[in-house]
Amino acid sequence: MNVIGVLVWAVPGTVETVSAALAALPGVDVFAATDDGRLVVTATDVDGRFASDSLMAMNQIAGVITTSLVYHACEPDEEAAAAA
Repeated sequence: MNVIGVLVWAVPGTVETVSAALAALPGVDVFAATDDGRLVVTATDVDGRFASDSLMAMNQIAGVITTSLVYHACEPDEEAAAAA
């Protein structure tokens, strides 16, 4: 499993819209948001999309000022290993 933690900074006043757009991305979850535009987000690899692709897509969402990768973990997928 590959998971990244991202701090997203959005234009104040767009947090709800940005949060909804982020949550609509496959494998992306929004855990916290502040009124001043900071959001705590995670992304995981899902079928057909890497977490890093989701990170790049976050930067294309209207209202997003910047993103910062603050956490990364990559561990063997136990379900895939058991199936092999």
